[in-house]
Amino acid sequence: MSTPSLAGLIRKTTLAALVTLVLLAAVVASSSASPSAAVQDPERNATTPTGWHFWVGQTKAQIDKLADQAGERVVDVNVDSVSPLRFSAVLVRNTGAYARIGGWSYGSEGAVTSKIKATKGRLIDLEPYTDQGKRRFAYTWVKNSGDSGKGWHWNYDLSVKGVIKEINKYKVRLIDLSTYVVDGKRRYSYIGIDNQGVDAKAWWWYVNVTPKFVQQQAQAHGARLIDVERPKAGRMTVIMQRNDESAYSRHVYDYTLSDLLRFQASNGLRITDLERYSKSGSPRYAASLIDNASAENRRIRSIWRSSTMANAPNGTDAWFGIYAKEVEGSVDVGLANTKPYQPLSVLKLIPHLYVMDLLDKDPGLDLLDQPNGITWRALKGKPDEIWCRLRDKGKKTQVYSETLRKTLTRGLGESLNRAHEALLNKYGSATINARIHGLGLTHTNVYPGCKQGAGKKDWTYNRSTLSELGVLFEHVDDRTFFPHNWSNVMGEFYGLMANWGTTGIKNVVVDEAAKAGKPGIVNTFMTRVTIDGKGGGTLLPQSDGTYNGGRGFFGRVQLPFRTGPRGQSTIIKTFVGGYFVDNFKAPCNEDTAANSQSQACRDWKTKQNATYDLFMGEPYRLAIRRAIATWPRAA
Repeated sequence: MSTPSLAGLIRKTTLAALVTLVLLAAVVASSSASPSAAVQDPERNATTPTGWHFWVGQTKAQIDKLADQAGERVVDVNVDSVSPLRFSAVLVRNTGAYARIGGWSYGSEGAVTSKIKATKGRLIDLEPYTDQGKRRFAYTWVKNSGDSGKGWHWNYDLSVKGVIKEINKYKVRLIDLSTYVVDGKRRYSYIGIDNQGVDAKAWWWYVNVTPKFVQQQAQAHGARLIDVERPKAGRMTVIMQRNDESAYSRHVYDYTLSDLLRFQASNGLRITDLERYSKSGSPRYAASLIDNASAENRRIRSIWRSSTMANAPNGTDAWFGIYAKEVEGSVDVGLANTKPYQPLSVLKLIPHLYVMDLLDKDPGLDLLDQPNGITWRALKGKPDEIWCRLRDKGKKTQVYSETLRKTLTRGLGESLNRAHEALLNKYGSATINARIHGLGLTHTNVYPGCKQGAGKKDWTYNRSTLSELGVLFEHVDDRTFFPHNWSNVMGEFYGLMANWGTTGIKNVVVDEAAKAGKPGIVNTFMTRVTIDGKGGGTLLPQSDGTYNGGRGFFGRVQLPFRTGPRGQSTIIKTFVGGYFVDNFKAPCNEDTAANSQSQACRDWKTKQNATYDLFMGEPYRLAIRRAIATWPRAA
């Protein structure tokens, strides 16, 4: 495309940024040019799934070591502090579409130009900083030949007008823009490439604008952000380009590190540009991100994004994770599956596993059925009340007792918090956690539900990951757990769980059987499908009348596969999986929505139930497809 006119760019920038700065003299660095580019730069544009990392607060030596260990190269760098000199960096695995000869470093302008000249390179990221009154740069580069060869240019210490002038002079479009203050005046550095061939893009840049304005412009232009800066609180400076490839991309602003990690993992994204800064004395991040998900994760993400639980109370994204894996087989779906999350009542599986582990060492099974196997305190005449609630109110209580079998059934089947609390009081959180860690679930911890004294953790610190819950179920089924008395203990492990409906699975079976031309097998197929597991959820009322919610499930699914010359025999294959949604916005109290006088609440509840069915069935679609492929047309 043709480069916009200088007048047009001045007008657009002035309206967007509301700034007019005096042009300063600046050193113009020499650039290497090559014929039209063979491919777009993969760092900002490729969506082929690849390995990648980002690191914060590191020395150059530390980043280089991490890059070498992972077979990755630095594609974006941010100066976190000057004294001591520390960096944030984004890295990508240097293979396949992302393979480039390149590197990164820091130093003076002379050091930058010397490196570029010596390597016949081209800058892809530039971060100016000032050290003892002298301008310095952190930068990344690639060799400017072959697939990565482009005409390009760079400069620094410019005003907005100075950047516009050079855009028109060198006929480039911006791919990198940094902003900083010199002697009290706002200045900019840039990297631009020839806007021709595969790099020809409609593009826009805006300085000192609000996040709302950025979002509006991105939507209006059908664009995605490729560079994000934060000049001051509540403002952004960005470059965006038309999303001609319809690549799934997002950007974030003012995120904490934990929120950024959650967002990235939930959406299966890769960071392409990272800006680290301080807000109220704490680190915050702005970033542009692009798709890095497998085809199946993309499909599941699309379902999630269109669901009733995708939005958080503040209008951003709720946190979501999902996982499905064949026992002793491959992972079919995995979004945020390795990130620790709050499992809510799903974590009642942990004291259950602990008791089953004890039972494995007792061949008589008497442990479950001793008449007074467990005791607790409760309000007289109301044995199911939670002790901590009564204790805090100063109520008079009495001691109750029952068998462990009854308490475990209450905990898993009824999801009774009192039962869970009684198990933690009997065995102790520290003892349970130590044994669970010894079984390999090192990121899983369970604490009492009752409020604890100073320095002690309660249920709000409960954590696990979907992958570790997968290990829990997988190691029950592959006999890693319960090695002494597996057949009996495995039966108790699953037998004490609640029965779960298979509607979500059946919906997928019906669809896949129809696609395979085998609709007649559905009923017979479903007779051999089982789901065992544990769910959990919470809704907390908010001041505006809505609810802030969390929801999750984890368990195993058994599917029938046919074998033999004519598919006359059936074998059962087992899959583990589950999902969680944290911090989603609900317009109604879910417990009463179905019977609410409000039609809107009833409609929401109907959609919500359908969403639960989707999350219980869709992660297993590939497995169901594989299973149906083994069945003859006539069941």
